[in-house]
Amino acid sequence: MKRMLTDPRPRAFSGSRTGHMLLGLRCLAVAWLAATLGAAPAHALDVALVLSNGGGVYSLFAEAMQATRPDAGYSITAAGNVEDGVDGRVLESADLILAAGAPAAEAALSRSRTPVYAVLIGQKVFQDLRLRYPDAKLSAVLLDQPLERQLALMRAVLPEAQRVGVLLGPDTGALRGRLENAAAAAGLRLAAWPVSTQAEILPALERALDASDALLALPDPLAAGPGAARTILLTSYRYRRPVFAYSRAYVEAGALAAVFSTPGDVAREVADWLRGTRGGVRLPPPRPARHFDVALNRQVARALHLDLPDEATVLARLREREQP
Repeated sequence: MKRMLTDPRPRAFSGSRTGHMLLGLRCLAVAWLAATLGAAPAHALDVALVLSNGGGVYSLFAEAMQATRPDAGYSITAAGNVEDGVDGRVLESADLILAAGAPAAEAALSRSRTPVYAVLIGQKVFQDLRLRYPDAKLSAVLLDQPLERQLALMRAVLPEAQRVGVLLGPDTGALRGRLENAAAAAGLRLAAWPVSTQAEILPALERALDASDALLALPDPLAAGPGAARTILLTSYRYRRPVFAYSRAYVEAGALAAVFSTPGDVAREVADWLRGTRGGVRLPPPRPARHFDVALNRQVARALHLDLPDEATVLARLREREQP
């Protein structure tokens, strides 16, 4: 009896090979369970997805987000779109609102105090939202590409270029200092011309083209918007100067090249961040997506007698440049 009371081993396992095996399996099970519980997030984020409308780039973004295969760290619930109706209950019950486009961001900010992560908007739109909702928890993945990335594209496509021209409108005029620094870092001289009215675009464009080897079009509603794009493309072709732009559509219309982030690129950016939230919402600062794509117009290149590298090579060069 004394031996039984002082022996720490369970009686059924003492001196038994089967008992040792069962004990070992039990220990492994306990260790696995502890490891599994330790790896699980304390709370899976409930993300409400609201779109500006049900089609176009917003639909592509929604599809890309679903394709990112949300894991145990977050789930995505559709909250509708601004045109067809937004489900306010979904917004209120969510930990985070993912708003695609300016109308969706406006709807989310006006209806809920839930943190809002906006996508598919530019820097100017984000600044306007911040001014209208100064107390809101708000951030964004911006469509605007870093100036350094845009000039790196020009350097990769036109390694012999020495001068870059640009028109600065009301929304991009404040970028002049950053442009000068980015151009100097890329080994380029900047020829920047401000414009404030439609009537100023053509004379400023001609001066910029005459003083440069290529033109950089920035997303300014006046200086490079739809109203000015045709003038820019036709005049640059007459001057035999290539245009570097910020969208695939601009390249299809006649620009030589562009770097941009697709809805899929933005979805990858958001998914990468969500997987790292570990159950809590701390919005990152507003910034462009780290993921991006390029487009080249070979028909324009042939017309300008330019020999272009392939898109995969250009993209690899730009991505290598941005590796930490």
